[in-house]
Amino acid sequence: MRGLWIFLNVAFVYSQTSKYESCRTPDGKLGECKAISQCHYISVMAEQSLSYSTIMFLKKSQCGFEGRNPKVCCMDEYDDNRKEDTLPTSEDGYMAGFPASSTKERPPVYPSITKPDGTFPVSSRNLLPDRSVCGTATENRIVGGQVAELDEFPWMALIEYRKPSGSGFHCGGVLISKRYILTAAHCVKGRDLPKTWQISNVRLGEYNTQTAKDCIPQSGYEYCSDPPLDVPVSEVVVHEMYDPFDQNQYHDIALLRLEYDVQFTTFIKPICLPTSEKLQGNYVGINMTVAGWGKTETKSESKVKLKLQVPVRSMDECGPVYSTKNVKLSKGQLCAGGIEGKDSCRGDSGGPLMTLYYVPSDYNWYATGVVSFGPSPCGVAGWPGVYTKVSEYIPWILKTIKA
Repeated sequence: MRGLWIFLNVAFVYSQTSKYESCRTPDGKLGECKAISQCHYISVMAEQSLSYSTIMFLKKSQCGFEGRNPKVCCMDEYDDNRKEDTLPTSEDGYMAGFPASSTKERPPVYPSITKPDGTFPVSSRNLLPDRSVCGTATENRIVGGQVAELDEFPWMALIEYRKPSGSGFHCGGVLISKRYILTAAHCVKGRDLPKTWQISNVRLGEYNTQTAKDCIPQSGYEYCSDPPLDVPVSEVVVHEMYDPFDQNQYHDIALLRLEYDVQFTTFIKPICLPTSEKLQGNYVGINMTVAGWGKTETKSESKVKLKLQVPVRSMDECGPVYSTKNVKLSKGQLCAGGIEGKDSCRGDSGGPLMTLYYVPSDYNWYATGVVSFGPSPCGVAGWPGVYTKVSEYIPWILKTIKA
């Protein structure tokens, strides 16, 4: 199916004046990717008793591995007096990777349907989970590589299709409430979607599609997840302005209503949506995360959940590239990636582009994009993948979902 190969791997740019690769710290400053032992203030933090906020800062600092040892993005100007358990944030929080202190550099925001106090209208408030439920991180390790942790991204969903030859998973999505999955319209009525295929179920809580019970070793014992949950789909809602034959793929977004309410667990949780103006903008320069079980560079689907980071590109950079193929991008779309790497092609169509947002005392994951389309073959330098921009469709989502 067209689009399953979208994800492009991020590669760090080498500094011409340093033996280390350059990178961005969690608060958006330029640093160097080096072993933890070579970054004094982070190594000190890692050796002490950690609060949740410090754990998340360490996770966001991770930028690779030397063998089995993790590397972190280190900036020399942070001194040894850095207070434990504090993060460089502003009072209203910051998007991971976006400078919190430079309000003049913040991207413009689009109109929000939330009230002035940031809450939802009464008709919508009970249909989407609040931040105490959505987008909460479960695992607390510094992780890296392309394989996701067992309890990481518990909102990820696999869409199952009933076909003449049997059933199979061919697209992804995210759980946004106890009753709805957010995905791409082309996964529902795409031009290349066989007419004989019909969406039947959504699988939640999956990690390895080839094993009935998923476990990973952890500190001398096995950490196992619950069995995955297959939920029938009772209704498919495609954005009314989506045209499967439009090469621009505008409004490539859809909702799947589940047959019954799902119960949230450690391995099944919803992701947050960017309903507040604080979470809306162009996101340019932010490194965001994509995940899924999509096709790899070997043309075969991964059996385990995969992840990687991709940088968001500006339309001034991305638009001219796609215009050479007569594709005109709109404000309802995002570009991310475009750096050639050896671990390319990760993820599912319909899957999420995600970022962490910090509000004092806690982090939450937000779905900022939906995988739409990209270059073929994937992983071509200078050709970012294109994502539907979720913040532009919040009014449509809240208008569409129902109890």
